[in-house]
Amino acid sequence: MSEVLDLLAVDVGTSRVKFGWFPGEVICATEPPESLLPIAAPKLAEPAETFSCQHRGVPVGEFNAQITEWLSQCEDRRPQVALASVNPAAAGVVEKLFSQLSYPAVRVLTGSDLPIVLQVKEPQRVGIDRLLNAVAVNRIRKTEQPAIVMDLGTAVTVDLIGSNGDFLGGAILPGWSLSASALHGAASSLPLLSPDNLQLPEHGLGKCTTEAMAAGLTWGLVGALEKLIAMYSEFSHSKPQLFLTGGNAPLLLESLNESVGPVRHVSHLVLAGIALACEGSR
Repeated sequence: MSEVLDLLAVDVGTSRVKFGWFPGEVICATEPPESLLPIAAPKLAEPAETFSCQHRGVPVGEFNAQITEWLSQCEDRRPQVALASVNPAAAGVVEKLFSQLSYPAVRVLTGSDLPIVLQVKEPQRVGIDRLLNAVAVNRIRKTEQPAIVMDLGTAVTVDLIGSNGDFLGGAILPGWSLSASALHGAASSLPLLSPDNLQLPEHGLGKCTTEAMAAGLTWGLVGALEKLIAMYSEFSHSKPQLFLTGGNAPLLLESLNESVGPVRHVSHLVLAGIALACEGSR
C-alpha cells in the first residue's frame, strides 16, 4: 500500500483566489485483478473543502489574514500545494504567505504541465484557467464527442474541446459584473448593479433603469453564449456537450438550459483540473 498526499489546489483568478482541499487516499501498489465487468467512466475529483476570497482592491494584510484564518483550521495537515494563476502579482502574495507559514514549496503549474494538446496560434498565451477547465472536462465528457466549456467569472471564456480532447480555442468577453461596472463608470447616471438577488423584468422589458440594465446585461450575455454555441456546433459538425462553471454560472444556468440545453453545471472546474494535473505526483 502507498499513501497519496493531501493536495491543496489554489486558483488565483483575475479578482478572487479559490482554494480546494483534496484529501489523500491510501492506494494499492499492485495491479487490480482482471475482470470481465465493464469499467465505469472515471469521475471528476471534488474538493472536500473550499474557500474563496477577493484579492482585487483588498489590502495585502487583510487578504493574508483571511487566508491564514482558513488555513488555521487545518493546522495539523501540511499538504502538497499546487497553484495556477492568471494574476502574477496576487499569486506572488499567496506564495509568500505559504512560505511564511512553513508550508512545502508551492508547485506553480504552467501549460506545459497539462495533459492536453493546443491547436491555437499562441499556445503560451492561453490562460491556464481555460486549459485546466479543458483538462477537467476531458475527464467527464462523453468519448468522441466535442465539448464547450463556459466559465462565467470576471471575464467569460467560451472554449471548444475537440472530440479527440484537443483545445481548439474559443472566445473571451466581459463578465456580468465587469460589464455592469463599465456601464456605471462610463455613464455616472447609471447605478452600479450586482448580480446578487437580481430581479429580471418579465419579457426582458425593463420598466425602470435598474430593470433595463439587468435585462441588457443578462440577456446580452445569454445571447452571446447562444451565438458562440451555435457557431462552435456548426464547426464541429455535431452538437457538443455543454459545461458551465464560474461564480456567475447559477445566474444563467436556467436560461441556457431552456435555450440551448442540456447544460451541465460543474462547480470548481479549475480546482478539479489542478488536482488532475497533479495526479501523478501525489
